[in-house]
Amino acid sequence: MRKWLLTALLGLFSLGLHAQDPYPALGAKLQEYFTALSGEPAQVQNTECDYLIASCQDSLVRQYVALKIYDHYLHSKIMGDDAVAVHVARKWFLSKEVPMKTDTDLLNAQIFVEFNQHSLIGQKAPVIKLFDPSGAAVSVPAPEQYSVLYFYDTGCATCKVETPRLQRLAASGDFPVTVYAIYVGADSAAWEKYRAGLPEFIHLWDPEISSDWQRLYGILKTPGMFLVNPSGTIVGRGLDTSALQILLNKELGEGKHVYGEASQMELYGQLFTPYGDTLSTANVMEVADYLAARTFGEGDIESFKQVAGDLLYYLSSQKKEAFRDACKPFVQKYLDQLPDVWNTEDDKAQVLSLGQMLVDLASRTPAGSLIPDLAVHGTLRRKPCLLRKGSKEGVFQLRKLKGDPAYLVFYTSGCTSCQATLEAVDALVAKDRRTRILLIDMDALLSDYPEEAGTLLDSFDLSALPFVLEMDKKGIVKHRYVQLN
Repeated sequence: MRKWLLTALLGLFSLGLHAQDPYPALGAKLQEYFTALSGEPAQVQNTECDYLIASCQDSLVRQYVALKIYDHYLHSKIMGDDAVAVHVARKWFLSKEVPMKTDTDLLNAQIFVEFNQHSLIGQKAPVIKLFDPSGAAVSVPAPEQYSVLYFYDTGCATCKVETPRLQRLAASGDFPVTVYAIYVGADSAAWEKYRAGLPEFIHLWDPEISSDWQRLYGILKTPGMFLVNPSGTIVGRGLDTSALQILLNKELGEGKHVYGEASQMELYGQLFTPYGDTLSTANVMEVADYLAARTFGEGDIESFKQVAGDLLYYLSSQKKEAFRDACKPFVQKYLDQLPDVWNTEDDKAQVLSLGQMLVDLASRTPAGSLIPDLAVHGTLRRKPCLLRKGSKEGVFQLRKLKGDPAYLVFYTSGCTSCQATLEAVDALVAKDRRTRILLIDMDALLSDYPEEAGTLLDSFDLSALPFVLEMDKKGIVKHRYVQLN
């Protein structure tokens, strides 16, 4: 797929021999090329990338292009792109045809390849021998069935959120899959406690790592989730439960609608980009109304179901207040009021259940409501002065924070975006003496005060963290899903 863009790139390569600094322009063109290649099979992208690198006659330009390509696919969020990163690393860097910048970079590339090359999409899943709680050996994945391999740790904050989501999917009975919950640790007591109440899973471990699962499946952090089809081929890796459900719908749908695919989500992102920071719930509904008019309004029910379902999945993936607040009116208008459209079991499993969940989350402490009268363990942040410190730990009544403004910041340890929010908190309290910010560590609460954590989960939309809520000094909620950074 050598489009016109390749010709422009080759022209830039020759300019690189003479111009003082052509690399920014070259980098921008490479980004365009990555976009053009997006969605192509890994083998096609491998061939195109090889051709691109080999076309560079100047060694410095070749190194620049190869590193740009490797870095793009190494950090891509698109499932399957890691296979291209493995290919580029092996063919160009580990072979020494193109040098990496440092020996440390080369070592990291070697580690990346070693821990990913055995479990790429399209490959046969490595069969590993694990052990159940009684000590009996179990070979995973089992043949002739769909298998989910879920690697987790009992102390992993993200796992504590992902496990119940996966449990609900397994318990729904919507998909004929076997879920293997694989504990990566060696603490038998912690494992026994963690697996209690999860009968939907087949619980396994290998504390001695005798099966080499860590290298074969590239488990350097948790959670790690794979989907293997009945023929033993890996069809999904690096999944979360939402992505798993989308993939299962695609695998098992046989002509049914498939919602939430990456290409469609990208298109919706482009559709809303022009609104920028001025985006409102009304804007979101304007887009929804337009799409409905062009499909449902013209009698094209199947196209309406596709665009409406995709939009619902897009709204569920966004954290901005305008998107989240649009979930309830969107569901009420285009799902609840059209029962004859969404009338199949597939509609119920893929769309209606998600819509009901989003409405429930949107109804928890909405803007304009009074904050729940709860006492919560946390850390109160405010600007320090001579008579008091800037932080105070303890139990706080949410309605008595009396800030102008006051924020609740729900977070977990080990979360990158949470850390960025906590850093923004420091800047905010230093700027305004009237500000009060209560930091609530959900990871700690789930461990030390589970009932309190449960109440908070029922009272607020904590489906994705960090979650920041702003209220006035009377305890009235002003905004949810606030972006502090």
